[in-house]
Amino acid sequence: MGMGETRYHKKDNSIITVDEIKSILSDYRIGKKPLAKLLGWGETTIIRYIEGDVPTNAYSDKLKAILNDPNYYYEILLENKDNLTGVAFKKSKKAVLSKLMESKISVAAQYIINKANAEISSGRVQSILYYSQAFCLALNNRELFDEDYQITYNNMPYLKLYDNMKNRGITILELSEDSLTKAEKEIMDNVYEAFDWYGPRALRTLANYEKNAMRVSRDKDNSKVIAKDVIRSYFKEICNLYQIEHPAEIREYPDRKLPELKN
Repeated sequence: MGMGETRYHKKDNSIITVDEIKSILSDYRIGKKPLAKLLGWGETTIIRYIEGDVPTNAYSDKLKAILNDPNYYYEILLENKDNLTGVAFKKSKKAVLSKLMESKISVAAQYIINKANAEISSGRVQSILYYSQAFCLALNNRELFDEDYQITYNNMPYLKLYDNMKNRGITILELSEDSLTKAEKEIMDNVYEAFDWYGPRALRTLANYEKNAMRVSRDKDNSKVIAKDVIRSYFKEICNLYQIEHPAEIREYPDRKLPELKN
């Protein structure tokens, strides 16, 4: 046995199981030897785990972190890509990025990125997401995604997504046709067209004006947020004020409100 494994005579629930290790191999489409190489371990380490050797706590913790956090695996994959063949790297990269698209906010962000042909900043994606959520709530009376608007140190309302995008970069990924509804795409397309005309300073000024006008509360983690119901009420008033009844009329809001703020 090597330094990364031992034998246990009784079950230890804190140690990763063989089935969980197999899930890693399946979820990230990587072989046993390539995974070991990626982690800088002996080439047969994962094979031995599958066959019954049990990893130490340190090795187990590493594998559990990979199992539970695709972003962590993606960082390791990029950092140690030279340990894999080009084919193995591309196959696993495609798999992990697909896994990262499992949340609705990630799908919405990717839709924006694809629409912009990946020529868009992480901050701009945040703005388009926020207004897409707001107008979905106001016009469709349905949320686009579950996350609340967070009050953050860098004015990025969906901070976890922002950090993930900064880490993995902005690239085009294929989305399935049914990943978003027709109504959601219609609003996102019109939000993109309406707000893409304006630079970061204008959008930041508008968002700060809105943020100051809406009630801030606390979520279950005691973080400051603007809840979706608050955004819904505020933007329903916006839609009434600017006579926005259909997605194609969304542009009325920035086109009329931003000159007001400038003056």
